[in-house]
Amino acid sequence: MKKAFNIITDVLLVIFILLAALITIVSLNTKDRGVTNIFGYVPLNIQTNSMQDVINPGDLIITQKYNGEDIEVGDIISFFSVEEETTIIKTHRVVRKENNDGTITFITKGDNAEGEDQLELTKNDIVSVYQSNDYHGWKLPIVGSIFSFLKSQTGFLFCIILPLFVFFIYQLYKFVVIIMEEKKKETLKEIEASKGKA
Repeated sequence: MKKAFNIITDVLLVIFILLAALITIVSLNTKDRGVTNIFGYVPLNIQTNSMQDVINPGDLIITQKYNGEDIEVGDIISFFSVEEETTIIKTHRVVRKENNDGTITFITKGDNAEGEDQLELTKNDIVSVYQSNDYHGWKLPIVGSIFSFLKSQTGFLFCIILPLFVFFIYQLYKFVVIIMEEKKKETLKEIEASKGKA
């Protein structure tokens, strides 16, 4: 029972360390225009239901960094948008593509939204591509919500730092117990040796 408990605690410790490392990598990785970019892939948390059921709130989607490739009607793209004076990233489907005096613009719409987005996009506004003829991204249900919480100060403290601290104290306790047992064995050996001499 004790051995099984030790194995479980060691496995949990490894999981927490890997989680902390993953969050650190994502947070500190190369940022292109303020967006995390890991080897050409851009992970994004979905927070609204505008693309439900293709992409749902709480999903973590893995999109591909946009490098100027052709965008067609039907593609799902992630782009910069401004709402209430705050720059955010939206992920919507391209519903129209227009040529305005040589400048290509894109009109987008969420699959679950009533109307088209008001912003006319140019290629400079596009961050990444979730779905096109050349690429189809991945989505990880619920992982986006978990990641968002873990990246917050509260989540990181209670789910990463605190458990790691508890495991550290536990491992320190085990280390002290081992040392005490070894000292106890040495003391018993010394007593037995002195008895033998007597």
